[in-house]
Amino acid sequence: MTDVKRSWDNLIAELRHISERGSKDADLFLTIRGLFDRIPKLVLYDDSPEPEISLVHYTTWKNAVDMFSTNYKSPVLRMYNYEQSNDPDEGQIKPPEWKDVEEDAGWFSEFLKDDSRWTEDMKFGGSTYGCSFSSGPSGVVEDDLTYWRLYGNDGQGCSLKISSIPSVDVYKVRYRDKNWDSRKDYETEEDRQVAERLRRLFEVGRETVYSAPDTHRNIVGKTVAEGLRRIIYGYYHLIKHKDYAGENEWRRIAVMPKPSEILYDTTSENLVKRYIEGPPLSQLLSSASTITIGPIVPNRGAARAYLEYLARGRQMEFVVVKNSNQTYRQVASPKPGPT
Repeated sequence: MTDVKRSWDNLIAELRHISERGSKDADLFLTIRGLFDRIPKLVLYDDSPEPEISLVHYTTWKNAVDMFSTNYKSPVLRMYNYEQSNDPDEGQIKPPEWKDVEEDAGWFSEFLKDDSRWTEDMKFGGSTYGCSFSSGPSGVVEDDLTYWRLYGNDGQGCSLKISSIPSVDVYKVRYRDKNWDSRKDYETEEDRQVAERLRRLFEVGRETVYSAPDTHRNIVGKTVAEGLRRIIYGYYHLIKHKDYAGENEWRRIAVMPKPSEILYDTTSENLVKRYIEGPPLSQLLSSASTITIGPIVPNRGAARAYLEYLARGRQMEFVVVKNSNQTYRQVASPKPGPT
């Protein structure tokens, strides 16, 4: 039995048990809330990189330093809100099979129509957070010119090659053409399998809502609908247009975290970024891990020594810190002409 099948079967069985109890359960709302609070543990795909493939997180110099800073109890990766995504279709690439499920289960939208968190904010990824990993051959992907340009602050950042994958919710991004008839057979089959899992869950979700006593149906409906929406939007943020396939991206995602978990990054001029704390570095880094300092980070000798110093302070002296081997020229911005 795969992790996906076991994970989904368990969730559906628990929800069906709640549905069968219905009005007999005095704590129906709390029971359902507790169940859907475990949604981040739900396995969306059985994904695991091949042994020769590494996952690398590119980030800015400041974020790399902040990860190891003593200002935090434990070094973590940040998961930023996708409202700043470079992809205008972020969260909007929807296989027809998935759309059919959502449309067929229109009942659940009725319970969310007055919830502002699921209106405009949801359309543009405003309720979804994630951290990204570039994938490729070990020894290459952690020092790649394309990734330095795209994610490494134009060569002024750092990359972290992780050595172990968290047990759940790190998945490869699927790349699809909007012409769904052009999908390969295995892609179509995968999308259909997801749709079937969603359909089963939405059906038992509806049973749960309408088995609740009339006095509790609205709050139960909102709770179930919110949980279902978190799941389906998790899938939506694991699909991008095939034009982005060169990114070879893997993601860890969180849909609609608790408001108390949301933090704010105000280090960019005139720009506020929302984020949540992601997986601890202690779960990701080992003696097989590497931190690579970008090719145009100033005074890279001192920069390397500083990161080694910070890593030692976090009992991570086993992590190898090195400088990029790439040659990279930063093009200066043209000076304004006379006015």
